[in-house]
Amino acid sequence: MPPQTNLKHAEFHGRIGMARTVNTPPVGIYSRTWGSAKHDVAEGVHRPIFASCLTFQTLDEASELIFIALDSCVADDHEMSKLRAAILARFGLKPEQLMIHPSHSHSLPVLTKRHTDRAGGDLLASYLDGFAPVCIALIEQARQTRQEGLVSWAYGRCSLAFNRDAVDPATGRDICGLNLAEKADDTVLVGRVTDMAGLHRATIVNYACHPVSLGGGNRLLSPDYIGAMREVVEKETGGAMCVFMHGASGDLTPRRSYEAKTEVADQNGKELGYAALSTLSAMFPAGQQLQYQGIEESGTPLGIWRLVPKPSVSTQLSGQVVTTKFPLLEFPSRQELEAQLAAATERYAIERLERSLARRKQVGDGTESDFHFTVWRIGEAFLVSTPAECYSQFQIDLRRKFPDTTVAVLNLSDGTTTYLPKPESFKRDVYQARIAFYKPDALARITDMACGAISQMQ
Repeated sequence: MPPQTNLKHAEFHGRIGMARTVNTPPVGIYSRTWGSAKHDVAEGVHRPIFASCLTFQTLDEASELIFIALDSCVADDHEMSKLRAAILARFGLKPEQLMIHPSHSHSLPVLTKRHTDRAGGDLLASYLDGFAPVCIALIEQARQTRQEGLVSWAYGRCSLAFNRDAVDPATGRDICGLNLAEKADDTVLVGRVTDMAGLHRATIVNYACHPVSLGGGNRLLSPDYIGAMREVVEKETGGAMCVFMHGASGDLTPRRSYEAKTEVADQNGKELGYAALSTLSAMFPAGQQLQYQGIEESGTPLGIWRLVPKPSVSTQLSGQVVTTKFPLLEFPSRQELEAQLAAATERYAIERLERSLARRKQVGDGTESDFHFTVWRIGEAFLVSTPAECYSQFQIDLRRKFPDTTVAVLNLSDGTTTYLPKPESFKRDVYQARIAFYKPDALARITDMACGAISQMQ
């Protein structure tokens, strides 16, 4: 194979719009996400909670993709389906044109009306009802800001995330905590949006790490590490909007996790923010590539590389929804779970059983369940977005399969299903395998389907 003579970023040339609004839940809202928590309602606010929108459009305005990023924990399927239906109907969009992506901060309410009968539940109901108007207004604002520009992507590294399938050394019990024996995926993917004059308009940060810096002891509404990350990046990019895409983090947690002090979330966020800035600082100007020029004779023959304009930048824009069915594991029936819940007294046990019952109601009483995910092509880059919590092996394998392009991977978009752990996790009592409801081959199957979709769209 001859030596490579060009070094370049994956890019898209089109019309890009953006908008953001504060969408902080009211203090006093029902916000229990931890079985270990001693409180049910939020008592204050750590940092503002945002909803953001990016629109991507071809130069001829024939194709459009709309991305909405929400600072939220997760939305149940019913609420997400209602939200998507309202947006699709309002703008006449096809399902593959819209992605709604929660950040998964565990210091924000779960978007469900299952808890509206509890303390702060009335505020949760009204907050949920406001999401459709907020998102519709964001899309309208983003469309108004559309202008010709480029999206450029580059991979970097960040050491914030650690594997979390650990073992308690005293008892041998499987726990969810730092596992120092297994290397975590440290890939951070940064997207930079510029106008045609090179002005930096927005930054996209795609990283896989559970937003669980704060645990059950925290009583404040918080975007977790994402808030400080955005602040760091925006300060150094002239205020350009920063949008977070939460990667395949099913087995990944921050170095400092489950703490009560918000300084921990800020420390974690700064680490990711500086890593993103390091990647940004190494990027070439939009629309340019580094090209080999030849030999310059010196004390040794020097290989000279220089920046030159790209002959062209991809304008392709497309999306598709991939649907399938996965066989289910055997797990308790609704009646069994309801009986266990009625007998439970410990708050953590009640929390676990309520989640199990919600999952059982979601998939029904059959032997298989529907599964869907979305793949976008934005120029020379691909976004693969699932409603599951995939293990990081998913993004590792996709990027290994397509080394000559750029692949962003997103968890928990457009609804929520379950964890997709590695098959060997099912031989242990790790949390993610214990609550999974698809059989152990599900992660490999979705990887193959995602690879097929990317190959088809290339």
